[in-house]
Amino acid sequence: MAPAPALIRLLVQLARPVRLAERRLPFVERLVRTPLTATDEVAVRRACAQGGARLGEFYHWYLQKLLVSTLIRGLDRKRALALISSVDHTDYAGLASITGRANGTLLAVPHHGHYIFSIIHLAERLRAFRRVLVFYGQPSTHQGNEIFDVLHGVIFRDGDNVEVVHDTRQGMAKAMRALRNGDVVVIMPDVFRNEEHTEIIPFCGRQMNVMLGTAMLARRTGATIVPVVARQHGKGLGFETWFGTGIVHEAGPDHEAPGGSVPIMDYRVTRELFDQYETVMRPELLYWQFVRQHMGRASEHVELGKDELRALLALLPRDPQIAAPVLTLDLRTSTA
Repeated sequence: MAPAPALIRLLVQLARPVRLAERRLPFVERLVRTPLTATDEVAVRRACAQGGARLGEFYHWYLQKLLVSTLIRGLDRKRALALISSVDHTDYAGLASITGRANGTLLAVPHHGHYIFSIIHLAERLRAFRRVLVFYGQPSTHQGNEIFDVLHGVIFRDGDNVEVVHDTRQGMAKAMRALRNGDVVVIMPDVFRNEEHTEIIPFCGRQMNVMLGTAMLARRTGATIVPVVARQHGKGLGFETWFGTGIVHEAGPDHEAPGGSVPIMDYRVTRELFDQYETVMRPELLYWQFVRQHMGRASEHVELGKDELRALLALLPRDPQIAAPVLTLDLRTSTA
């Protein structure tokens, strides 16, 4: 028998005392299959301190994730949507600008909070107005992504105007066609497969590797990027979807940029996207899927002002590895 939404919410509430923990709880780590290394513990505690939280809130969050991923698979369409509706506290007024837009829309959703609930409800609301494609890594190469395939099969049927697309060559071509046709594509820009294909940006006080793919899609299709974050609401399963300010790429689909300025503009757009994320995620970074990797970086990102940059530039000519070698010519002539 499938669990009722009320039972799932009750189980999450029963686990709330875990939030009070200040010390490591190895038995919980084993239960949620997330053992913390010494580096992980330092990273999580940094995120907790940043948001004024206890270590136990990290454990409670992972217990929520375990319960949801395990139990929601047994729900049918009606019960799954009932569960999500019962914990959704979103003001959907922000959707008006999306449904009324003629060009394509990239809903850029990081792996933060109950982002799966957020994506499902966004797709459910938007499908009456626009075709929705949910673009993500293949489950075979991205562990855990099979939940999207499962939920799509449970909640959305043929003709529902919602489709899943994997990050293959064919999937990318399909997403680009959809954006050019004015459709909505949901993308998760905080993940990558190959670090060699990333650029580094500052995010929440540290350096972060990101792909410029979201900016590239916007540039090549003329789509508007809308930052979206699933934020925590209360101490249970509650969430609310935050909508950022739409980002229009300054280079259009037919832009010819000399001197390699297109990558620079893609970088600027990516910086703007993650700057918007930071305004809402920084105090809640504990609920980000990649918090351990990010906060585990040894050094913080240092932002230099104009005066500091000028001082550094003035030192460059004095660096012996940069300065041109000084040649000394011996002009003396020898006599026989």
